[in-house]
Amino acid sequence: MYSTKSVEGYPAIVRNGRNVLSVWNRDWEFAYELCELLNELEDVDPELRLNEDDRKWLKAMDAAFKTEVKYA
Repeated sequence: MYSTKSVEGYPAIVRNGRNVLSVWNRDWEFAYELCELLNELEDVDPELRLNEDDRKWLKAMDAAFKTEVKYA
């Protein structure tokens, strides 16, 4: 089951104690909605969940975004 928690003041989507996705701009409402959607999808089809490859891709995208923001 997915949930939200604060990581350095930013909302993060968490599953099984592991951060899956951070949400920028401290948009807690979006984080809650995304978490609810992920849980609904998992209830419908347990195969629809973020796996390790998804986490790696999201982490790479997050790092690229942080770099772009830093130099903007």
